[in-house]
Amino acid sequence: MFRPQQIAIALAAVLAAAPAMAAGYEAELDPTPFDAVNRADVINSIGNVTATLNGNVLTVQGSFSAMTSPATGASVRIGLAKGVPGDAIGKLTAEHSPAGAVSGSVTLTQDQVAALQKQALYIRIDSEKAPEGNLQGWLEGK
Repeated sequence: MFRPQQIAIALAAVLAAAPAMAAGYEAELDPTPFDAVNRADVINSIGNVTATLNGNVLTVQGSFSAMTSPATGASVRIGLAKGVPGDAIGKLTAEHSPAGAVSGSVTLTQDQVAALQKQALYIRIDSEKAPEGNLQGWLEGK
């Protein structure tokens, strides 16, 4: 017969040996903030991504469409909070096309993982006509 303490120790050992569960995130990619100068270049663009955090590796995949010029790049970015733009922390691959796929993986620091959990990480896709951002969307837990 097992004692409760032996069962608790065995259960703790099994849980410690189990692989960490991957966390899922998603974002709707909407036009970046626009003004009278760039409105026509970004207004109809749209996209979406899903992301999985496995350990500290964030893997992103998604699609975009209706851009008025080809994508030139994509990135994972960090802001001070959701909705506050910030710096790139990793590059993603975006098809050089007005519509296509975006994907890639970025290794995050502990602070960046914490920012992801607070919805302060976002995806941005740049284009030829909007080199400072055509689409962007903040990652939210599924």
